[in-house]
Amino acid sequence: MTLLDRVFLGISALVLVIFAGLTAATLFGSDVLVAWLNSPSFGFDGSLVALILVLLAAYLVVLIGRMDTSKYIVYQRELGTVRISADSVESLIVEAASQIPGVQQVRASFTDVVEPKVTLKITAYPDHNLGELSEEIQESVKEYVEKTVGVVIQEIAISVVGISKKTDTELHGIA
Repeated sequence: MTLLDRVFLGISALVLVIFAGLTAATLFGSDVLVAWLNSPSFGFDGSLVALILVLLAAYLVVLIGRMDTSKYIVYQRELGTVRISADSVESLIVEAASQIPGVQQVRASFTDVVEPKVTLKITAYPDHNLGELSEEIQESVKEYVEKTVGVVIQEIAISVVGISKKTDTELHGIA
């Protein structure tokens, strides 16, 4: 977030606090806001306030549109900081897990990128031991990501969310 963004957010917060204070004062019997609304100069004052509010709202919309919502795994190396998008690593994880016999479909998502933790949701073939399959996936994914990206995944949680209707052997024509 740039300095300009922080300034505009501060101004927005100040304007909201002022309006909240005026509203609260009116609720408790003060006539300051009502008197200002009834004043002869309200046309100019009100237009100026409306313009400021519209500009602040427009800037907030632009700021929200610019915000980077991507997660990154960040680590320091000798020559500087390395940032790898979680989406990229998730793709690698899906690729590694999909290569394991018994896995039909995989979805990966990071639950923490600071201490890398990932959740895998898999659909498995029915002709495989799910406990052994889960352990094999965990070990394989951990090793592959460490070797490929250089990041050690601290935790790999596996949820079996479905069992395929066809067995692995039926699908690949193995007799």
